[in-house]
Amino acid sequence: MIPEKQDSMLPGKEGLEKQEESTDKMEKLRKKYKNIDGKIYEVITSIQEDDENETEYDFIFRKPATPSYDRYVKTSGTSNTRALKTFVIDNICEEQTEELRNTLEEYPAMAISLGEKLLNMLGLSKETQVKKL
Repeated sequence: MIPEKQDSMLPGKEGLEKQEESTDKMEKLRKKYKNIDGKIYEVITSIQEDDENETEYDFIFRKPATPSYDRYVKTSGTSNTRALKTFVIDNICEEQTEELRNTLEEYPAMAISLGEKLLNMLGLSKETQVKKL
């Protein structure tokens, strides 16, 4: 049973239609880029706007090519934030480029979390150990 307080937060008919439309759109993008590239990365991230509001974003990225990674490495020395922003925009699927740009205008720190996830998928490890022998 859903408490009454949450009842008002459930999406109405219009909200459900938008969710279904968004799900269909993402499924089409997954299939399209999976067929083109073979390997895609779907990154889902949540932004906590305040204590009561959280927004989820779903983006599909192509596997970053070597030139994109090289550009990131080259520019990260001067501005890591700008380098990560460029890196994620370089690798987002074409249909979501404008959506990502707009989202990064509103939430600029999102570029850091998205970029780090993409770099992790390319082999950047959070934990690397070395032992002197």
